[in-house]
Amino acid sequence: MFLSYFAISAYLAAALLLMRFFSKNELAHPHQQTTSLLISFAIIAQTLTFTNFWTTEGVVFGLANSASFVAWLIAILLFLSSISKPVHALGILVYPLAAITLAFSIAFPDATGKEATHMSLALASHVFLSITAYALLALAVCQSVLLKIQERHLHGRKINTFINKLPALQTMENLMFQGLRIGFYLLTLSLITGFIIVEDFFTQRLIHTAALSLIAWGIFAALFFGRKLFGWRGKQAITATQVGFAILVLAYFGSKFVIERLLS
Repeated sequence: MFLSYFAISAYLAAALLLMRFFSKNELAHPHQQTTSLLISFAIIAQTLTFTNFWTTEGVVFGLANSASFVAWLIAILLFLSSISKPVHALGILVYPLAAITLAFSIAFPDATGKEATHMSLALASHVFLSITAYALLALAVCQSVLLKIQERHLHGRKINTFINKLPALQTMENLMFQGLRIGFYLLTLSLITGFIIVEDFFTQRLIHTAALSLIAWGIFAALFFGRKLFGWRGKQAITATQVGFAILVLAYFGSKFVIERLLS
């Protein structure tokens, strides 16, 4: 429990330092090393809270554990990406999200013991792959949120310190599509492995997850198709990214919430 609270505090402190930097007229980030240390400590502390995932009966991957793991993975991907890419501003969205999911897992933990739903190692591997795809797509969605804010301010000629410190629009859009492309490939692979591993979607109550995931996959596929043939970008790309990801979240976390928290 202490590790979870420590990670929450570190994530929030890092986000506050980033907000302070992007809201002030400072060319260099005076607290960059402190921010990096806070994020590193938060990620390590959160990693140590995952000991309850593994049991002798299988892997416990309920709603709380899944949300916490996704947020942890997103934080890691962002932290590593920020070393070589101008994506620091995403931390303003990502790190508070990680803190919120940790707080959720503390307040509403997954069932334990005989009441817990245990997964086989094969199914858990498929879930890990899916969650990695979600994490990459989530980063792309966060990028799309910043891109939308940036476009709105630039078109309205409302330039402020935050907008000035963001990369150019073209760079922001390229970063968004880089994350989308890798996430889409992993999502495709996770769907293929899911159809191979899962024997009965109806018995395991996964038919809604599969159907919504396929719809989300179709939206992302249409986005790449439209971008290549018709040059879709800007509002079209942002809207498709956010709608596709919203359906994907509903597919996995929405289904888990209904099955584990409402129906049970």
